[in-house]
Formats: sequence, C-alpha cells, structure tokens
Amino acid sequence: MRGNLLFAGVAAGVFLTTLLHADCAKDNDHRSNKNSGLLITDFIISGTQRLSSTELNRIEGQLTGSCFDESPEELEKRVRALFQDRGYFGVVVKSFRIKPGDPLLLPKTVTLEAEVLEGTRYRLAEITFTGNHAFSAAKLRSAFPLSKGDLFGRDKIAGGLDGLRRLYAADGFIDLMMIPDTENSSDLTINLAVTVMEGPQYRMGKLEILAKKEIADRLQAEWQLPEGAVFDPTYVDRYISENRSLLPLGFTRDAVQLVRNCPDSLVEVRLPLEADLTSQSRPKDVECEPRDGSK
Repeated sequence: MRGNLLFAGVAAGVFLTTLLHADCAKDNDHRSNKNSGLLITDFIISGTQRLSSTELNRIEGQLTGSCFDESPEELEKRVRALFQDRGYFGVVVKSFRIKPGDPLLLPKTVTLEAEVLEGTRYRLAEITFTGNHAFSAAKLRSAFPLSKGDLFGRDKIAGGLDGLRRLYAADGFIDLMMIPDTENSSDLTINLAVTVMEGPQYRMGKLEILAKKEIADRLQAEWQLPEGAVFDPTYVDRYISENRSLLPLGFTRDAVQLVRNCPDSLVEVRLPLEADLTSQSRPKDVECEPRDGSK
C-alpha cells in the first residue's frame, strides 16, 4: 500500500511539473532568462481605423504564442514595431495592458490588450549617405531591400543598417557609427539620410594561443589571417567552426579575446584554452575615441 502511495505521489509530482510548464512557440522565445518571463496566449488590438480584420488577425498572431521578458516597455515597443513594419511609421499606442493568466505557470501566461491608432502608411522616397569613403553610396544603398515607392518598413530599414555594419566590419571598420535620420514629406513618403562615421580600418595584429605547445602550434598553423591583413571579425567564427576538433569541448566565440590597439589600428587575438593559463591577466580592450578613417 505504501508503495502505491509513493508511486501516486511521484506521478502527481510529474503531472504537476508538466501542468506548470508552458511552451513558447518555436523560434519565438525572446527571453534573456529562460527561467522567467511571459507567454502571450492572446493579443487583442482595438482602435484601428484602416486595417481589415484579416490584417489585424495577422498582426495579433505574430505575438500570440511568443515569450518575452517581463518588461511592459519592451512589449509596447514590439507592438509599435509590428505596425511600423507595415509602413505605419507614425503609429500611436494609446493604451497598453497586460492581463495575467495563470501565475503558477512558467513562463507566466498573459493576455495583451492594446488600443492603437495606426495613422497613415508611408512609402520610401530616397536613401542618401554622407561621410562614406570606403564604399560608394550605390554599394551602401544595395544593402537595403527596399525600392523607391515601397512601404517604409521599419524591419527592412533595420535590416539594411545591419547589412552596412557587416559590410564595414568585414573590411576592418569595426568602430563604425551610423546616425539614421528620417524626414516625412507631405506626399506620405519618407527620406532616410544616413550619416556614416567609418573610423579607422583595423588590421590583424598578433595571434596568441594559450595552450600546450603541441596544440598551440597546430592551431597557429591553421590560422589563415596573417599579421597586417585587413581584420575581419567573422573570420574568428569560421576558424572556430573549422578547428572544432582541436579546441576544448565547449569552447565558444565568447571566450576569444579581441584587443584593439587604437593608435596603430590593430586587433590582437587571444585564445585562452588552458585553465591554468587563462588566469593570466587579460589585456584591456580600451575604448577607442572616434576619429576620421578616411585618410
């Protein structure tokens, strides 16, 4: 009898654990801490004037089933972005409410309610660039998946700016700064002006591998970015992937130390692989002051 009670207690515990666990939709878990956060089980939008019920359902469905950190500001920003991705650049979220569901579930289930005034839709007029020297305006423009007259989608603009960062970083411009500015016109179009501050072009400095000599020598021989070559930070990821068998189990990109030598525009790469060697003082990556890299 006691055994049956024990089994029943274990079964109840397993059932309770299963009951208290809520799943996020696949590829839609945006939490920084997987042991907390919110699961949106329903999203209700009111107040719109131009959207059809079909389009509203699509917008509501983009958040339903997703998980986020417990940040009302972040969630409201996400709601605004859903409309801006569709060209409603001046959207206003008039009210925003998070209604709790089951507080015992992990993550907590909630319903979102938002009153939204979407406004009018804007289209792209032009994208212009100033301050660029390493690449032509035409080259920079090709990073944006938008043509003149297309809906001014926030996500596509953000994707274009990320494309510019990757383009410059692959050519050694890792201190790149960009300032995007928008100007609305009366014909419901938007001009996007991007000010570019390229900074210096960095080159590869020394490679230091902290490991036993045999492993260090083999890894050194596999490194294909010579000193003085334009530094491409994406090469570090390829190097780790291609030499996984020589690296310690669990070694990741985060463990690699990239140290900028600002005066000489060099990047030194340090791979600490041995526990007894990683305790050595880590060189400092001093924040470089912005300077014109066009000369």
